[in-house]
Amino acid sequence: MTLAEDGAGPPEIRRVSPVRQVLTVFGDYWWRVEEPLPTGALVTALTDLGLKEAAARATLARMVRGGLLAAERTGRRTTHSLTPRASDIVEEEGAWLESFGLIEPSWDGLWTVLAFSIPESERSSRHLARSRLRWLGFAPLYDGVWVSPRDRADAAMSELRDLGVGDVTAMRATLQTTIVGGAQSAWNLDDIAAEYRRFAAAMASEQPDAPVAAFTERMRLMLGWQGFRLLDTGMPAELVPGDWPRAATRRAWALRYNQLGDAAESRIRAVVGEIDADLAQRVTRRRMTEDPNT
Repeated sequence: MTLAEDGAGPPEIRRVSPVRQVLTVFGDYWWRVEEPLPTGALVTALTDLGLKEAAARATLARMVRGGLLAAERTGRRTTHSLTPRASDIVEEEGAWLESFGLIEPSWDGLWTVLAFSIPESERSSRHLARSRLRWLGFAPLYDGVWVSPRDRADAAMSELRDLGVGDVTAMRATLQTTIVGGAQSAWNLDDIAAEYRRFAAAMASEQPDAPVAAFTERMRLMLGWQGFRLLDTGMPAELVPGDWPRAATRRAWALRYNQLGDAAESRIRAVVGEIDADLAQRVTRRRMTEDPNT
């Protein structure tokens, strides 16, 4: 997966893998639709986001080779659909979106502690292990000792076994440490809070009405919020400052994201309709819960 570096889209979008953009288009506008999505519509959506057409088509081809998309050709028309593997990724991401920042995690006072050793000669495995552990919500307390306030021991062991890491120990335990700020200092909470506030401030700009601009802005908001999955692992309230901005930022994000829905959906409906007017009626849009009490 490479980053998109060309085009005229917002910088935040261009820095995100175009593969992630494709999955988000499916998740936000074509989720659980049985018919495949016309390739031309996907390409147009990606060019709206700043990719050149050749780069957009190369991304789709790479996703087919990587087992994330299935391509089909009928006459002169080509289409793409998510593979079961990609559908699982989008489904899991959707579950995270529906809970993160909306449902505050409870904490039993225990940490998942993971100790493992990977030889320096296996650098690629070391990089993959660290990436997967961060995705699961771990951070390094020391070199080779990673922690998470959530019960992720089984998932972490499974990921490391898949990578062929043979020297691993996992446990659930209380922690006593002389580290200033406690074990949660493995995450830079000040930086994470500042990023929440920066993201919230960026939502205060004027709301676009034009369909292309609304689609682009809505994608920027979704990709930006997804980025917090690696920054903030859903740290329990007991471990963060009292003014932690996660819930307030989530409410503001969901409201703005939903407000852009009509115009953004009309853009995707239009690009699909240029190819197949009947199929355009299958376009829908994701709506996020704004209030946990509704």
